[in-house]
Amino acid sequence: MGYGITLAPQYFPKGSAFSPRYFSLVLHLQNKQLTMRIGVNAACLLQESPADTGNIITDMLTGLTRLHPEHTFIFFYDSAPSPAVQWPENVMQVVVPLKGHRSWQEYLWLEWKLKRAIQQQQLDLFLSLDGRLPLGSKVPAQLLVTDTGFLHDVAGIPASRQRAGQKNMIRYLQKAGEVLVLSHTLKDDLLRYAPEIEGRLKVLQPEVNPAYKPLEWEEREDVKREFAGGVEYFIAVGSLHPRNNIMPLLKAFSALKRRLHSNMKLVLAGSATTEGTEITTSLPSYKYRNDIVLLQDADQQTLARAIGGAYAMIYTSRFAGVAMPVYAALQCQVPVIALESAVAREAGGDAVLYADPENLEDLANKMCLIYKDEELRGRLLGKITPPAAAGNVEMLIG
Repeated sequence: MGYGITLAPQYFPKGSAFSPRYFSLVLHLQNKQLTMRIGVNAACLLQESPADTGNIITDMLTGLTRLHPEHTFIFFYDSAPSPAVQWPENVMQVVVPLKGHRSWQEYLWLEWKLKRAIQQQQLDLFLSLDGRLPLGSKVPAQLLVTDTGFLHDVAGIPASRQRAGQKNMIRYLQKAGEVLVLSHTLKDDLLRYAPEIEGRLKVLQPEVNPAYKPLEWEEREDVKREFAGGVEYFIAVGSLHPRNNIMPLLKAFSALKRRLHSNMKLVLAGSATTEGTEITTSLPSYKYRNDIVLLQDADQQTLARAIGGAYAMIYTSRFAGVAMPVYAALQCQVPVIALESAVAREAGGDAVLYADPENLEDLANKMCLIYKDEELRGRLLGKITPPAAAGNVEMLIG
């Protein structure tokens, strides 16, 4: 990474402000590879998966660390990282143990344990990927915000935690040198919350993994047999968490089954969560449980096949930071029904069929409509446009 250096006028001799000697010095400094020790709050990597988060952070850090072998990256975790993820040689992994998930324990970890670890590593830059910063640290910091659900009273997040998020986020935003977000929806959200950060706020558009691609007819038939016994299926991608509106989706699917008497199945691709216990415990007694397929812990290739073989995707999350499942489905040439939301609009535009989030019947109606109307399905696919160019991961380090 080149670092440009501007010399003040007093560094130039009188009468020769643009002498070849000084041009040579400036060019040398601009092209010199400086090495840095960059700390990364990588605890959020432990919750990464293709279905639940899109592996966005993992993919970004993989690209960044390989792009800059001259820098040393120190990843800080709150528990042991998975050995399955192989990082380049310029990555060090440090575990700073977190003893529990109560508010005071998380505060102690962030403001004392992590801060001490940062000091010990003598960092030049700290990159936080979970929207939080140790406020007592004096190391220059970049902040990535991936979620603003705490601003919207999202289901499944305790009110106390949402209030804490609202209180602390403004301090993190003020502390950061630059703030990065994954979508223009997130940018607008933060600007309504903290308009003073506009000059330091940037959008880093994530890239859709190339594994997501259209399937040929024979491939799609194979995938249908693999995941749904050879029949057509809808797919919903995301953890079984109340914020993803899984229960309303199941009710809408029940309405479709009653009306159409079809053998259509519903694939739920995502992990079980503590907050979603009601969802998982209700499935054994769900009337159409034999038509529900749970796809948990799928790797990127498996999830890409499952999405590519679907009749349509149902996207029911409204306050995600970025609608990666929508981008993935459209890249696979699979139509999408989504609950109306800014983040879904940003991802899908006119290529998505939107349902009223306040009206369960509307979601059921849209699912029935796309099932019966092949021409509508074709029109939606015809409106798919290429996604915006992915942001440069170098934005993460300035």
